[in-house]
Amino acid sequence: MDLLKRDKTFKVLGIKRLPLDVQPMVKLSKKTKAFVRFAEEFSEQAGYLPASKDGETYRSNNGNYRIDYFDVIRSKGSGNKIGTPARISQLTGKIEVSADAFRRYTIPMRMAILMHEYAHFFVNKVPSDESEADINGLKIYFTRGYPKISAYNVFLNVFKRSPSEQNKDRYDKLDSFIETYKETKYE
Repeated sequence: MDLLKRDKTFKVLGIKRLPLDVQPMVKLSKKTKAFVRFAEEFSEQAGYLPASKDGETYRSNNGNYRIDYFDVIRSKGSGNKIGTPARISQLTGKIEVSADAFRRYTIPMRMAILMHEYAHFFVNKVPSDESEADINGLKIYFTRGYPKISAYNVFLNVFKRSPSEQNKDRYDKLDSFIETYKETKYE
């Protein structure tokens, strides 16, 4: 407000309180709500939480969800660094997260990635389907009121690291979904 007192080039005519534009596109199950709470807590703290080569384990309050926070994610076989910000075990539902990537992301960007990973194991009909996880994750993400621009930014960041026809196709599907999500009711 100090700036308003000093700067005479503009005048505030009024202040209006508007509700947050949250789109209740999907009804969140208890299990999804529990994961979202855990993911939000983790995302808010990821900038300073300890991570290591062997992974630091973080669990949800209910004990149902686990994130292993690594300095970087490495290939199980060769031990080489993998460019993905996160991945999920399709056998256990355990999520691995790269601190190297997450520390450069905003909280909404982190949430978009975690919702995508959650969708793979807990929501998708076909767990290995990346586009299905993209859309299912974004349905949850947008239900929480997170911004479109952060979803675009994080997915473009991931796709630019490994350009491929599959990622172009994923982007096209994401773009179509993001641009129409407000007008569509999802069940």
